[in-house]
Amino acid sequence: MYVKNDMIRSIYLLLLFSLVTTKSYSNSLYYGGFSFGSLIPEKTYSYLLQENNNEKFFLSKIILKSTQEINNDSFKISYDLLESNTSEDDQNVIVFALDNEYVNYISIPEDKLTRTDIVLNFNIIIFNAKNNFLVASIPLEISKTINSQEKLSKNQIVDELKKIYINDVSEKYKSLLSSFNLKNKYNNRIGITKVIFEDNAKKYIEKNFDKKDIFIKNRFAKSFGSFLAFNNNIAVVPYREDRTSNTIRLTYQDATKDIKIPSPDYQIHLTIRGFKSVLFKESNIDSQWIYGSYINVKIIQPELEKTYFDENVKNAINVEFSKRSIDNKSSFEWIFFNDSLKILFDQFSLQTVKLDKKWLKSASKNKKISKNFKKLNEIYIKCQ
Repeated sequence: MYVKNDMIRSIYLLLLFSLVTTKSYSNSLYYGGFSFGSLIPEKTYSYLLQENNNEKFFLSKIILKSTQEINNDSFKISYDLLESNTSEDDQNVIVFALDNEYVNYISIPEDKLTRTDIVLNFNIIIFNAKNNFLVASIPLEISKTINSQEKLSKNQIVDELKKIYINDVSEKYKSLLSSFNLKNKYNNRIGITKVIFEDNAKKYIEKNFDKKDIFIKNRFAKSFGSFLAFNNNIAVVPYREDRTSNTIRLTYQDATKDIKIPSPDYQIHLTIRGFKSVLFKESNIDSQWIYGSYINVKIIQPELEKTYFDENVKNAINVEFSKRSIDNKSSFEWIFFNDSLKILFDQFSLQTVKLDKKWLKSASKNKKISKNFKKLNEIYIKCQ
């Protein structure tokens, strides 16, 4: 009698333990791997990584390893091939796409210094393979600055890129997806639909960017969007320079797909108002300059003709360099304006996570701006 009761009790405990330890996933995803998106792979340094390492699938292996380490209760990733008889709701695919790759050089000959900025823009694309409709898009920007006496060679850039992919890209990708709450359908979406350059900004942008680059605004939109996504765990509808196009092109399993993107319910208008440098302090050898960046962020809901947020914010950084390079300052100071701007994007996106009253006081003249950030956080929650 006692043996029988002990057996029943043991079976009951095993069943209970099984129920407790078995995870229940809200969504199923099929792994689509690494993609060069709409880029021509052979024109990127990232592509050379595979050639230099004598390993055709070098990037794919890095992303696969990071994906396998993701722990998220809102979705489960399957590494099997997508079957044709799978229901439409279960045909969601996740792809890690390289959107843009920039390698920029700035030289300060007087200081025998060359600064190389490597900027990688990715998009984590989740789409339905049945109807090619976007489920979620999460932008991710990774950047690294390398200082050297001379301009880096092609092989040196590839070596630096390898480190970036193994360390920064894999870790941030894993961190972003581990905390992201995926839904099969989103009732509200947010995205950047306008990027505006005011005159004070145009003169710097036109001087420091290739005039043939018709996607300059994309750089600013993707950078701003990546900070919003990473710090607030939200998906961001991809910015399109031409809003008449409602698709983004993606290379997936050696096939080109046009993924249909929805119009965001909440639209962000990002205005780059301008830049300004001011001499702060100087000595016989060095000089210190303040580099300021100024933006306006406006968030509207066109359907209701309602504006939720419309604020001017600024940021400044202190930079020190030798006095002998001052005469050549205009040729390299864009890097400092850009640094100031990226910090501004980051700080702005963090105010909906935790208000930094000290930063807000220096960033805005509006004493009630903290209340507006709290309202903005409510919008983000609706889009999560």
